[in-house]
Amino acid sequence: MDIAFFKPNFKSLKDLMPNKKQPYQTPRQRVWLAIRDNAEEFTIQQVADLGSMKYDSARSFVNQLAKADLVRVISMQPLHHPNCQVKQKVYRLVQDLGYHYPQMTKSGELLGITGNKAMWNTLRITQKAVSPDELAALSSNDDLQVKVSTASSYLSMLYEAGYVQRVQEAKTTGGKAKYMLLPSMNTGAKPPQVQRVKQVFDPNLNETMYSERPELDDEIKHGAMDEFYA
Repeated sequence: MDIAFFKPNFKSLKDLMPNKKQPYQTPRQRVWLAIRDNAEEFTIQQVADLGSMKYDSARSFVNQLAKADLVRVISMQPLHHPNCQVKQKVYRLVQDLGYHYPQMTKSGELLGITGNKAMWNTLRITQKAVSPDELAALSSNDDLQVKVSTASSYLSMLYEAGYVQRVQEAKTTGGKAKYMLLPSMNTGAKPPQVQRVKQVFDPNLNETMYSERPELDDEIKHGAMDEFYA
């Protein structure tokens, strides 16, 4: 049985805010890095503290990693408490998929190429102006279906971040905007990540290129942050 008795290692919102030199990392990313740093042996409480993540959220994440067979339980460690004695699971990282935390379904199924990766590849390869409808169609295949709304949102965020220029081609698109990747912003193979905190992070440059608002919604839901000092 996994039970936490210790107060998480709280951090203030200011300590987690994104900046150019040290871009913001989500709670899952921080916990994943903590797992990689303690690959041979770690507990949920340990990586939750190191990653400033709520215990329940960290437990859910680690459980997903276990279902994906990326981590395994190697032992049960006694945990003493004045009122009872329980044991907590000790895990080991058995498959390291790299710096960025793995994208998984709730059942622990690893996801393949993402919609963002497919759309980024399309923009880099075609080097032409495309509408959201065209980008969604060109980026879809039998295994991946990109929605027009997803393409529209991604293009809008790339525009705000300065990756694409917006053009109008009324004759062919009925006045709808098309977007073209700027040659100078073809930063690399990895797609700029539109994160849930409404910012665009470029893993090729290791920089936050655009941030829509300072509030970190992911921290409120999953992070172990001290709201009083936020």
